[in-house]
Amino acid sequence: MDTGQLVLIIVLAVVVIAAVIVAVVIGRRKKAEVNRHRAGELREKAAEEAIDAHRAKAESAQAEANALQAEVEANRLRQEAERHAEKANEAHGRVEEHLRHADKLDPNVADRSNGDRSSVPDRAGDADRVGTTGRSNASDGSNAAEGERMTRDRTGRDGSSREGDRNL
Repeated sequence: MDTGQLVLIIVLAVVVIAAVIVAVVIGRRKKAEVNRHRAGELREKAAEEAIDAHRAKAESAQAEANALQAEVEANRLRQEAERHAEKANEAHGRVEEHLRHADKLDPNVADRSNGDRSSVPDRAGDADRVGTTGRSNASDGSNAAEGERMTRDRTGRDGSSREGDRNL
């Protein structure tokens, strides 16, 4: 081999090495560019997911607040129902007391020593019978009191001005 061929081989080797180096550098740049683009897309996706996560967290907090508000409202309604039940029980007790007192005053009601009203017949129909016949077998004084009591029983009012004292 002469020197010309040796120089040619060396030059070709350098060119090939240079071409490989250029190809590697260009490949790395393209890969870096692709990676930058991919990283940008991932950041955009992460930002969108962060917004969705914040939105979901806000919706969760709102749902929890709604649940707490509903629970407070349910407790308020439960207490209100209990107050109404107490008023109804008190009113029922007053009605029973008035009826027992009326029975004590009425000479036509049989005397009961135990005070139990469960055995007293329902006299709601008495007023209907009085209205249809025009008269009852009782005296006129007790009829007026009985009629007034029956009217109160039907209308649900006893003339009281306080709402809690009314027979409902």
